[in-house]
Amino acid sequence: MSAVPETLPALAERADAAYLDFVEGFREYILGKGADFEDRLNTVLLTEQARRGQPWDDVEQIREYVHSLPLGRLRDRLSRTQQEMKWFALRRSFESQRAELLAELDRYDARGPGRLELDPNFVHPPYVNVHFHLQPGGYYKDALSGYLYHYGTKVFFRGDNDHDELHAKLVARVPAPADGRVERILDLACSIGQSSTAFRRRFPSAEVTGIDYSAPMLRVAHRRAAMLGDDVTFAQRLIEKTGYADGQFDITFAFIVFHELPLRIIHETVREAARVTRRGGIFAIYDFTGTRDKSPYQRYHRWFDARHNGEPYSQDFCDCDMNAILADNGFEVAAAALGQRSGGAGYMTNWFATRV
Repeated sequence: MSAVPETLPALAERADAAYLDFVEGFREYILGKGADFEDRLNTVLLTEQARRGQPWDDVEQIREYVHSLPLGRLRDRLSRTQQEMKWFALRRSFESQRAELLAELDRYDARGPGRLELDPNFVHPPYVNVHFHLQPGGYYKDALSGYLYHYGTKVFFRGDNDHDELHAKLVARVPAPADGRVERILDLACSIGQSSTAFRRRFPSAEVTGIDYSAPMLRVAHRRAAMLGDDVTFAQRLIEKTGYADGQFDITFAFIVFHELPLRIIHETVREAARVTRRGGIFAIYDFTGTRDKSPYQRYHRWFDARHNGEPYSQDFCDCDMNAILADNGFEVAAAALGQRSGGAGYMTNWFATRV
């Protein structure tokens, strides 16, 4: 049995890999049970809530109190610092290989299996001009953005997705339509295509298409799929205006994209998903869990993430009623279940909705 090709981009030096291994461990310490900031700060917040004799009214009250605590200020500084350390090391390592990496993408652009469809006249909407997760250049302004994202998310998931394990697990959870027909699958905001290739492997006879606004992401997605031998089409399109035919897809999928969209675009994207998903088809979403009814610390974590970690739209998503948005656009939500912890505070949620 042949070994699976290593698709993670190589760093320039072993010292770069060692440094990023440290950052990954540092991140685990900050966000996991090492420093235990979540439990410690939540205990303090709940104790103060009991002393006051009333619940925290809004997140600004929570923010003010957390910022009055040395522990809270330490948590914030370390959370921001580990992100800055990661991107500093990755940018330095890949910048030293820029010419070689761009030449590699050039070689893979026309290589199969699968196709890469880039639009030379593509216009990026203003809402994507954000350094999401503090990634330098955002998702599309640097030709190496896909490489940065690939290794950056390896560190982000702290060992849970080094070889696409998380994507394979989530894709395996997606229910097939009740009639069992799965001929065409659409992966919205596919980034570097880890879910796209996982769908191709789960449904080998289906046509799988991944779309994204970022050409650098799509080039790396195509490179990955070609290295793996997976026949996937990657196309540069907007998820809120895909251009595909009505009812074209049996399964439509969205992995952690909605929290990176303004609320207006969330509504437009769900409306578009309803249009391109056939009746009886499945729309599967994996994204942040709302925090309105969660612990004071989780509410604060989302506030911090929105303002200091390049997630300006995430609070609006966490405050919206995704079940209602799906129902208003012709979906019946079969399940909305909590998933695993991710990123330190709170949980992620799976939505499985059927187009009615």
